[in-house]
Amino acid sequence: MNLASLPEDFPLLAIATQSISSQKISIERMGLPPDLFAVGERTFIRFSLAQLSGHQVDQRYWRYFPYAIWLESDRSLATRADYLSEYFDIQLPRSLKIAKRAMKWAEPLFYVYLTHFKPNDPVFEKLAQTAHRFFTSDAIQAGTPLYSLAQELNIFKSAEGPHLVADSILKTNRGLQGWMNQFDVWPGFADTAFAQCAFLELLKLPKEKRRQLDFVNLAFDWGIDAQNQFRYPKTKSLFIDALLLAWKGVKPPDDLMMAMSAKLVRVMGDPRTTQDQWQGVSSEAVQVLVAWLNAK
Repeated sequence: MNLASLPEDFPLLAIATQSISSQKISIERMGLPPDLFAVGERTFIRFSLAQLSGHQVDQRYWRYFPYAIWLESDRSLATRADYLSEYFDIQLPRSLKIAKRAMKWAEPLFYVYLTHFKPNDPVFEKLAQTAHRFFTSDAIQAGTPLYSLAQELNIFKSAEGPHLVADSILKTNRGLQGWMNQFDVWPGFADTAFAQCAFLELLKLPKEKRRQLDFVNLAFDWGIDAQNQFRYPKTKSLFIDALLLAWKGVKPPDDLMMAMSAKLVRVMGDPRTTQDQWQGVSSEAVQVLVAWLNAK
């Protein structure tokens, strides 16, 4: 798509952020998200009807515009440079200048950024920059979980946020749910594309860290849900390789070895008898587990 019409440095957004700061808004937390898909669908329909009729979109619907940027490939506003430009350069800056509107307009940025996390996508990066400017402004009350997410964990910087969040979750030693409670994020956070990316960052830790009990506990707590299913099925092979290859050539403590073996067999089946379910996992990782099972 042609992004030439989109501003590079968001001068109007910078002005809006300064205006917000001067009004001394003090926002502490986010509300619960709406049904993002349903709102996105309704918004997409509104914009589509406006395009067909040749009429302008009612200003009140622009607030929900981010929810309709990424739907299915054939039902998305991500390719509409004219709408994107008007939203980022006109509608959003104007609304962020008004204290009573600011948070209502910022909420879609927060939820869409985390849910549709798409690093290297040019439109997504525009949204990320906007969200970072707002949530690191004086509009957010210092000392709150929301402030920490934006300022300390750089959650709205796509190149840094996932790694910093993964490291934060590991260091809290409270598990994924404990971290979510501490940082006051909504229950659906664990199912977002951002959370999946952060989980992948966790799996990239050096093998010395992946041998630590805290890592093993978190990996299972985060990667396996309450129904003993992979929370992110596409990461299955990377997840198991990260757990098992850390122990290649190194014998874990017996209690840890037994616990890891039992959990993996419960989720995946015994690789000695259910080889099909282990397809995609490296042969070296399978050999590690088989050696543990044969040693019992």
